[in-house]
Amino acid sequence: MDLGEWLLLGGLGCCLLLLFDGYRRARGRRKRAVAASAYASSQTKPFEQTKPVERGSTEPDQTLPEEDASSSCPPAPSGSSASFEGDDPATLIGASMSVVGDIDCAESIRVEGRLDGTLAADEHDVVVGALAEVGPQLSAGTLHIAGRVSGEQRVQGAALIAPGARVEGTLTAHRLACHEGASLQGSIQVGGHRSGAARR
Repeated sequence: MDLGEWLLLGGLGCCLLLLFDGYRRARGRRKRAVAASAYASSQTKPFEQTKPVERGSTEPDQTLPEEDASSSCPPAPSGSSASFEGDDPATLIGASMSVVGDIDCAESIRVEGRLDGTLAADEHDVVVGALAEVGPQLSAGTLHIAGRVSGEQRVQGAALIAPGARVEGTLTAHRLACHEGASLQGSIQVGGHRSGAARR
């Protein structure tokens, strides 16, 4: 075979590799979306407030009655069907959007696309959809993660990490619920107690 035929075969091989990689990535995103949807359909009530255990105490965490909770999280996100409870307006960054820059939000926000910058919604709900990517800095009143979040995350209330979610960096929250199938890499500080995050 001459040089032209070798180049043609090499080009075909590169095209096949690109197609395979695209298929692999799409399949991974589809699995995360299905896992988040299955999780959301299995939820029957919002996140409950948990009572932190005092240092040195041997008794396990106790779940307070739902009516005693001062604030509760919105329902868990499931791809593009994530929603908020209550009448608060919500900003949406759609799945086809890619935002580069800082956002200071005075209302609840749902991210389904990509955000590369700082998201500040200190006293409001933030939902990161199953196909979304957010980083490197995020602050929220309550946070639901079904997609990928990296960098520093500060949550005044509860953080809920759904199956298939990926969290990298530093997460600080008052309360935390992490479900099986989520991936955590970095450090976590919950209710003033700091620990390294186990990889799952």
